[in-house]
Amino acid sequence: MFEKEIKDVIAEIISLTGSDHKVLAHYLGTSYFALMRWSRGDINPGVDMTQQLNALLIHCQNGEIINLRTPVQENNFASKGIKHAVTASTREDEISLSDNNPHSLLERVKKGQLWGGGSELLSEILSDHDEEADTVNEAVAGGVSAGKNTYTYDAHTYHTKVPPQGIAQVIKKYLPAGGLVFDPFSGSGMTGVAALVTGNDVILNEISPAASFISNRFTSRCEPSALTAAVNKIFKNLQPLREEIYSTQCRTCGKDTDLLFTVWSYKVKCSCCAHEFILWDESRSYGNTVREHKFLKEFPCPNCHETLKKSKLERTEAVPVLVGYKCCSKMQAEVEPNEKDIAVINNINNSSQLNEKYLPDYDLPDGVNLSQPKRHGLNNVKDFYTTRNLLAMSKLWEEIHKVDDDNLAAFLAFIFTSLYKRVTKLSEYRFWGGSGNTANFNVPFIFNEANVFTTFQRKARSIIDHLGSTVKFYQGRCVVNTGSATHISVLPDNSVDLIFTDPPFGANINYSEMNVIWEAWLKDFTDVKNEAIVNRSQKKDADKYQELMTQSLSECYRVLRDNHWMVLVFMNSSKDIWNRIRDAIENAGFIIERVDIFDKQHGTFKQFVSDNTAGSDLMLHCRKASSVSKPVMRGLSEKPLSVAEFLAERQEPVPVLPYLHVNRDADIDHRTLYSEFLAHSFTRQGKMVDFSSFRLQVVDFLKGRGR
Repeated sequence: MFEKEIKDVIAEIISLTGSDHKVLAHYLGTSYFALMRWSRGDINPGVDMTQQLNALLIHCQNGEIINLRTPVQENNFASKGIKHAVTASTREDEISLSDNNPHSLLERVKKGQLWGGGSELLSEILSDHDEEADTVNEAVAGGVSAGKNTYTYDAHTYHTKVPPQGIAQVIKKYLPAGGLVFDPFSGSGMTGVAALVTGNDVILNEISPAASFISNRFTSRCEPSALTAAVNKIFKNLQPLREEIYSTQCRTCGKDTDLLFTVWSYKVKCSCCAHEFILWDESRSYGNTVREHKFLKEFPCPNCHETLKKSKLERTEAVPVLVGYKCCSKMQAEVEPNEKDIAVINNINNSSQLNEKYLPDYDLPDGVNLSQPKRHGLNNVKDFYTTRNLLAMSKLWEEIHKVDDDNLAAFLAFIFTSLYKRVTKLSEYRFWGGSGNTANFNVPFIFNEANVFTTFQRKARSIIDHLGSTVKFYQGRCVVNTGSATHISVLPDNSVDLIFTDPPFGANINYSEMNVIWEAWLKDFTDVKNEAIVNRSQKKDADKYQELMTQSLSECYRVLRDNHWMVLVFMNSSKDIWNRIRDAIENAGFIIERVDIFDKQHGTFKQFVSDNTAGSDLMLHCRKASSVSKPVMRGLSEKPLSVAEFLAERQEPVPVLPYLHVNRDADIDHRTLYSEFLAHSFTRQGKMVDFSSFRLQVVDFLKGRGR
């Protein structure tokens, strides 16, 4: 289709414009990590990005002056790093507060099981879409490559998110003239965001009340200046508390200043001599750069000098070991806590300022991800917080409930819930800063107690950026339903024009367990009976998962119109789960007509330092064929390929995974290869292979080729 290789196209664009890869990535609205992989020839972008790059090259070759520092607003999603000014049209004195509002915020924004306009809006949307929308006759060719480098993706934490600009590409291709979109497993609501930006109406369904709330907020509108004023208002009211609990003395000028964070380390006992010591003192190891600093997994006991394994040590209590602040120096200071710091902590621990009405008082049930915190004494969601941070969170939560405007209060709660694990004992301290967002509840030996107010302000800016960029392009309408996908009672037969969904991936993430922090604050919990996951605590094995997915996809088949499409994004490392999801799709009545790759362009630090952490999901294009014409799945006539045959037939270079921020040679990107192999196997009804087995077979094959 195109004469030049993409890596040559990128090189010529950079040469002609005098820019660099980071600037070009911002201009295109893609991630720097993805662009570097394309420019190296490791992998190729999707069809849309390929076309965009080639069109840009033609403009450059024609001598047109293009400012790459002004990003393309493709799909109207603003790239991270391009700030939007907020016009202060709402004053703080216009924000009304009272003590008479319900203690449950959800009572104010949820109508039964429906959010965002309730049954009236749902009926209106269904009535306006009583006739089917035009769609395409064949599955859309070409994968999607879309990263998390947008304000919207950054606005709120969730365990998994499909980049909405990628979903928007799919929606526009399958509904060229618009229509009604549905997502039965909406998660954080990215399908809703994509549908609204592309001018489509959308119905979202989620079993989790917390995820339903997040979906509702992502698809709601709010004037950025109003939210800014509301944040400022409640912060002024809480300023005395902030100064009382988050204050430290500058070691240089002696003035009181805002405490940014406190690092806590568990004391541990030597497994050989039972000597108790602070882990922080013995396990730190400093490299040449901050990225090379680390905590040792093995080190000698300071008393008996026997080699100890950190993971095997018994914990006793956590103590503060480091505080961080910024005052009269340009550099952030990180020092040991002094007597005043310790006194502040002791005073808070001995005080009784907590309001029980605004606490996440919920005992942890049994669970796959909940056993680890319970082993370390975190038996209630309240225990996830230091006393200081629990006090700050509860006072913030109480103040948010005082805001009389329901939409503003809900958006303040949206900011509040975006803090998630960042302000808990689950936030592992990292020398280089930031916080991870792994989909489990690991209680680290050394954790970071972040200033709740500072963290809230930072997340507020991210959400205000989202409101000032993506949201201003919303055109459609959205209703969110809280309920199981196994029984979608709010939708009649043959009522939606396109389904795009990212369902649970077997046992990969235990959503109801991971949502317990949010739901404890919101005081509304997931009914796990029909949660479609593999979870031994819920007594759900792969058979039960397949049964629940079949029921859910059968409901999708029922509500989707004839000859219309369901696009399902999925990834798993288990051949058993792959076989089961394929059976569930086909047993529900769908025809899988095409499989290709949805590359989310992951580029986290974990990916740079770990072996093949990131992978590309598969995008399954499934059609609800009419009873009179059922197409045969594409590729059935082709012979299924073994791993070796797949690699032998593959024409492209072997993809590699670069490490851009550490001094490490690139590795073979086994996960991209695995995604490509699964796509071939799926369409050819071939034998599925576990990722671990696939990786070994790739290594053996390449050894045989002398590579």
